Amino acid sequence: MVRRGGGEFPLFDLKLYPLADADSAVAQVKAEGIIKSTGRTYRQEYVVFLRVVSGKIVFLREYFDPTRAAQAMETPILGLGSVGEQGNASNENL
Repeated sequence: MVRRGGGEFPLFDLKLYPLADADSAVAQVKAEGIIKSTGRTYRQEYVVFLRVVSGKIVFLREYFDPTRAAQAMETPILGLGSVGEQGNASNENL
């Protein structure tokens, strides 16, 4: 469970890919939840690169589609117009 954007988002469909360096891996995971402030559903796919040393995460880099987050939070993204103009198709078709 991850807490973001004023809501709780269960993680599912985790796929873990070990790398040649035994301390590193890439993961794909999905999350879905409701943004409390807007009532909108937030669906996201993440790709996470991480490295562990002595049982602790020493590097983590996460990639996701920020337009899905903006749409769910009803926040415009500069250069893409208002949320209404952007639509919600990418967030509905996950």
